Amino acid sequence: MSAAVSPAPASRPLVVRLYAITIFLSAFLLFQVELMMGKFVLPFYGGGPSVWSTALLVFQVLLLCGYAYSTFVSTSLAPNRQAKLHLGLIGACALLMLLQALFWHTPLFPRISWLSGGSAYPVPQISVLLLLGAGAPSILLSANSPLCQSWFASSSQTSPYRLYAVSNLGSLLGLISYPFLIEPKFTLTTQAWAWSGLFVLVLICSALCSFLRMREPGRPQPELAHKPQKKVGAPAHESRVWWLVLAACSCTMLLATTNIICQQVAPVPLLWVLPLSLYLLSFIVCFDHPRWYRREIFLPLYVVLAYMALVALPSYNEIRILQVVLILGSALFAVCMICHGELARSKPPVEQLTSYYLTIAAGGALGSAFVALFAPLIFDRFWEYHIGLLGCGVLFVVAVLRDRESWLRRTRYGIPIFASLGILLAVGALYMLDKGLDREVQPNTTVLKRSRNFFGIKLVVRKPAAVGLFHGRTLHGAQSLLPASRNEPLVYYSRPTGVGILLDQFPRSADHPNLRVGIIGLGAGSLAAYAQADDYYRFYEIDPAVAEFSSGSDPYFTFVESSPAKIDVVQGDARVRLQEEFSRGEGHDFDVLVVDAFSGDSIPVHLLTRQAIELYLQRIRGPHSVIAFHLSNSALDLRPLMASLARTYQLASIEVRTPAGLDPLWVLLSRDPSALRLPGLVADGKPLQVSHEVAPWTDDYTSPYQLLAR
Repeated sequence: MSAAVSPAPASRPLVVRLYAITIFLSAFLLFQVELMMGKFVLPFYGGGPSVWSTALLVFQVLLLCGYAYSTFVSTSLAPNRQAKLHLGLIGACALLMLLQALFWHTPLFPRISWLSGGSAYPVPQISVLLLLGAGAPSILLSANSPLCQSWFASSSQTSPYRLYAVSNLGSLLGLISYPFLIEPKFTLTTQAWAWSGLFVLVLICSALCSFLRMREPGRPQPELAHKPQKKVGAPAHESRVWWLVLAACSCTMLLATTNIICQQVAPVPLLWVLPLSLYLLSFIVCFDHPRWYRREIFLPLYVVLAYMALVALPSYNEIRILQVVLILGSALFAVCMICHGELARSKPPVEQLTSYYLTIAAGGALGSAFVALFAPLIFDRFWEYHIGLLGCGVLFVVAVLRDRESWLRRTRYGIPIFASLGILLAVGALYMLDKGLDREVQPNTTVLKRSRNFFGIKLVVRKPAAVGLFHGRTLHGAQSLLPASRNEPLVYYSRPTGVGILLDQFPRSADHPNLRVGIIGLGAGSLAAYAQADDYYRFYEIDPAVAEFSSGSDPYFTFVESSPAKIDVVQGDARVRLQEEFSRGEGHDFDVLVVDAFSGDSIPVHLLTRQAIELYLQRIRGPHSVIAFHLSNSALDLRPLMASLARTYQLASIEVRTPAGLDPLWVLLSRDPSALRLPGLVADGKPLQVSHEVAPWTDDYTSPYQLLAR
């Protein structure tokens, strides 16, 4: 009789491959669209690392929604209704993508101007932009993996957890391929259309899976048909909490690591991908087979790497960026291996599969919300990194205590030994935190003000003879406390630098005796020291905390307050505000336009594109006007990009690197070569030193990897 029963549909190779292809492509496209949308919204909100943190939060929430949908479908509906509802979602996504392509001219990127601008807390605006562009497709892609695994499990005796590894493999390949194969070769518009083509393929595969589910609703295996089926209830509350906390810890560590790395280089997909790839790789390894996660290996590895990270963190601006990435990335991988290894060890029966994935997604959303939403509001440092790093050690202790089969339970003196080691490690961690705080500020230095918001951490520090402004670990201006030199610009902006020479020697004619200067990036307001009576200086500053340092009744920096010129400080992203002013008829009004909006060593990519240069050229007065770029950067050599933009717009260019201050690099561009022949510039300036050529960036195409400092 059993021989007359046909094999379960999930055991047929073609059906298994269909499930695997659907899951793989869904995961691949989900992470591709996450990177594309993150890169799309980045220019509208200052180009800071927090934009990517917000994007990760939004996509974690979308993942949670997809898992919640799949849990509801697989546990509350009959098989036939499951398939019909999923077909309805597929049809809705197809219609929505078609409408987006018709109204926005691209399938993903909204064209809504009111969502961009200089809000002090742009998280809601960024979230709306991401949800409008990719919300519904991301929910479908997120739901496909757990739902297809559930359908597979209902009609097969084979464990579906291997398909979870397939899902994470698709995610990993989607991540790795983007910065190395897709972003350098294709514009965002081309990427969106290619992604949409693959999404149509996913819709077709998803529809085929749904039709198969309607035809083959699942049945008990023939050899087990005569046995009563054991009903498996919902996971225990304790198990849910355990899964939630483990997932939250790893995701907290992921976002915190990404924030720190991006602040010192650039918030670009390559540096988004590295931590996220390690995060996903740990999922793949842990869920492929239990043999890959061994506590006796990863505990000592975690201890060593956590120690190295705590040592490196206070001085990450003083060591090579590759060393920072290696140390922090290794520590992240160790934390994720422990968290995801314990998740894999505690996975439930397949009947609870969708609930298990839902809880993991909820933990990821919780960790993302903690870093992206709450940490900037409640912490004045990157304490979330320490919480994720050291919290992993606490969770490891709990995991061993919960496991009745662990060596701790089987050894007579296991608990005392383990407790002693735990105390030693806790004392060592506290000691390292204290040492880190000591190293954060140099000797004979007092912190006057510490501020953290969406745009990062700012410090106003006082030394015996000066007050300085730090963004992260990078000095962004200083002012002397000595009365005789109180209004003398220092460091990057001192008089021997490129911008100092330019503003000191810029010609003033009888017809035009006063200068109009636009400056993107306020910092300490140092450039206001060059202003003379009746000059006009306009600063553009996206970070309200920075503006407060130079304003009020008792400012930390007095360059702006004591300047004899008329000075305005415009709040918001410089490109957005410059464009708004131009649209109101305020064009051709700057003799000098200074671009110095870097935060830490993180570059504002959207201020260095062809569209940005065109806007700058529209805002300067005439051919004798000069655009000055401050390009000092320890990670990226931006001179090839400047040379490419200069060639494109037929602009004369020179670089000025003087030994003054911190050896600043200024690149000056002008339509008229004679404007760059001021006596000081002739003496200290030279043609741009370019090691290789690169294509000019556009709002639709950027590739910072070609500019990594050699």
